[in-house]
Amino acid sequence: MSAPRWAALIERHYRAVLVASLLLGAAAALSLTRLRLDVDVLGMLPRGEPAFDDFKTFVADFGELDELLILVDGPRPAREQVAAALTAALARVDGIASVQGRIDTATAAEALLGRYLANYIPLADHDELRQRLTPDGIAAQLAADKALLAAPFDLSLARAVSEDPLGLRRIAGRHLAAAAGDALPDLAGGYLTARDGEALLLIARPTGSAFDGAFTARLLSGVDRAIATARAAVPDAPVRVALTGSYVFAQEDAATLKADIQRYTLLSLLGVLAVFWFGYGNLRVLPFVAYPLLLSTLLAFAVSLLLYDQLNALSLSFAAILYGLSIDSAIHFYGRLLEARQRHPGEARAAIAETLASLGWANVAGSGTTAAAFLVIALSCLAVVQQLGILTTIGMLITLGEFFVLYPALGFLLLRHGAALPPARDTPRLGAWAAAAQRRAALVRGILVLVAIGGVLGALRVPLDPSLRRLRPTDSPALRVQEEIAARFTRSDRAGAVLVAGADTEAALVAGEAVAARLRAYRDEGVLANPQTIDALLPSAAVQRRRLAAYDALPRDAALAALDPALRAAGFDPARFAGFKAAFAAPRDEIVTLATPALAPFAPVIERHVREHAGGAAMVASYAEPAAGHDWSAIATRLRADLPDLPLAVAARSLLEERLRGVLERELLAFIALAVVANFALLALALGDLRDAAAVLAPVLLVVVAVFALMAAGGMAVDPVNLVVTPLLLGIGVDNGVYVLNASRELGGAGPAVRSCGRAICVTSGTTIAGFGVLALSTYPPLAALGSLMVVGLALALAAAIVALPALMRRTG
Repeated sequence: MSAPRWAALIERHYRAVLVASLLLGAAAALSLTRLRLDVDVLGMLPRGEPAFDDFKTFVADFGELDELLILVDGPRPAREQVAAALTAALARVDGIASVQGRIDTATAAEALLGRYLANYIPLADHDELRQRLTPDGIAAQLAADKALLAAPFDLSLARAVSEDPLGLRRIAGRHLAAAAGDALPDLAGGYLTARDGEALLLIARPTGSAFDGAFTARLLSGVDRAIATARAAVPDAPVRVALTGSYVFAQEDAATLKADIQRYTLLSLLGVLAVFWFGYGNLRVLPFVAYPLLLSTLLAFAVSLLLYDQLNALSLSFAAILYGLSIDSAIHFYGRLLEARQRHPGEARAAIAETLASLGWANVAGSGTTAAAFLVIALSCLAVVQQLGILTTIGMLITLGEFFVLYPALGFLLLRHGAALPPARDTPRLGAWAAAAQRRAALVRGILVLVAIGGVLGALRVPLDPSLRRLRPTDSPALRVQEEIAARFTRSDRAGAVLVAGADTEAALVAGEAVAARLRAYRDEGVLANPQTIDALLPSAAVQRRRLAAYDALPRDAALAALDPALRAAGFDPARFAGFKAAFAAPRDEIVTLATPALAPFAPVIERHVREHAGGAAMVASYAEPAAGHDWSAIATRLRADLPDLPLAVAARSLLEERLRGVLERELLAFIALAVVANFALLALALGDLRDAAAVLAPVLLVVVAVFALMAAGGMAVDPVNLVVTPLLLGIGVDNGVYVLNASRELGGAGPAVRSCGRAICVTSGTTIAGFGVLALSTYPPLAALGSLMVVGLALALAAAIVALPALMRRTG
């Protein structure tokens, strides 16, 4: 349909168009009540790749998603007094299921290695055990007991000897200690204690989800009251109490997100409109540009609800970006409408028809290349990048539709009701610069070649930063406490976990034992360090039955017959050992399970290794860290080869970040290639000329190279968010060139073209810069970096359209 006929159609129905748009906007605004936000950093990672999926599984089952960590920092015994009072106070907080405080390790070990001693003596130690039950072995052990008791008098030693004169518990205890490794925190005074001995850790398990905002608010309010109660109980203790964990992160993120969204929405809108007012000096027409902005954003949000259950917190920045992008159409339409109105005074239809005819294909090209840029990044496997791309693509397509429907309707409203529009204003100085660049095209091209060579050499040095910590807000007390705990309570940030699942707990434990055996073999080879497994503390029922059978086969009757004479010979009263003899003679057939009361004190350790799921399934985690010169990637490959029948998963931050580095590199190259091809194809289609398409695209490619060179010079790395800079600059940056080239064809040269549309491209660039610029104020480092890079890139793209493009495009006049 021709522009005049389309303008006539809109003229007949412009009131209906405006009313329909108002109704759509109201419905879209109401739909926002269903918007749910995802503040989980791991939700930004790709799906479908083991390194990422395994890490998410590990964090969900064994991480801190359902934990509240309380750091109590200060000298002993003050910190232990505060910790005891705080443990009691936390246990009374509504919403807390359990609190791990002090563990009475001596009593716990006694309960476990008394009644269940036989369950914890490995089959490999039964040869040593049999030797101890011979007359010579009994005599040697009693001599060792006598030497032990010759030390300064200690009632606990005397009781230990009377309860275990043959040292059987020490055999089992040695096995338990060896399996724990040396990477766990110390248990000074029964508390999880930092390696420097100056802090301890309490772990609370709430009953609700951290992502339930109302529950988390009530929970942390109760925790604050519990801390106040504990401090009141020990008023003069020089102790610091600090919180971290998913509940604290969720509350912080909710507050940060709310502040950022308010900042994006308000500052971006104000900035965009301020640039428009500065460029055209007319406040009365601001609704003409503001209304389509709000409508396209609301409609994009509404459509997103059909695509996603929840939106990632970082992807919400699309609203600020869309403000800066979608106003471009309004500015060009408005600027050309002012010119057309002067040629057709009192003829609204003719003015709008001329505006549509003049800008139609240019707008399709400009909005289309921008939409294509965001569609390219929507192909990303990173959730946050994908959502950002899809939401902004939807917004740009809505904006494209508004250009042909809503803007003409608003134009008729302005012209029909006698709005006092300012006269069109050109930019002679910018036109002179463009004309000079076109006259000295050879010189400008030479300079561009030199800049390109230097830029490429610099851009190749840009590093990649796959660190997950970078995805968190910079001003996060919870993150600082978490990193402090990691530094003070763990041995290495290279530690990882090997996960195996089973249809039930027994199956998972059996699989875990196979993994534990391989990890210990790797340790003996020097491949791994500090393996920590649960098979020593909670052996599978199958292993326990074999141990009990071996224990019952021991020559216990002969040993008991030889024990009394040996006791008397060593100077002991046999009557004092009646309890041990009765227990030693009794058959052993009980199996230790998760429900066994004797394991209750070890619940924090067990929870770190074993999780039961609904329906009976279970998962077992074993921990280790690579030895020097080894990495988790090779270890994971070897584990899967050595245990081919086990569906195991390897979760390690270093492995995840190594894979994420590969994703960044792969997606960066893909984004560049796809963005160049898509933009060139769209430009060639819209402009109808391959040479013109290349002339428009080349300066923006140079801008991309320059931005990467500046990143390298400034020590800025490519991260999972700012990697989208390339397609965005290519998609958005070509818009100015499209309008300059389109005007050049009409007016016969770059000078007149830039003089005519210079104000429009400066204002559109300014509004886009304003939209991205507010992101530089974000508390999320990736968004702040993205905003800063786009501001620099868009400013360079504007300069390139005025100076570089005239030197590259063919002369038309």
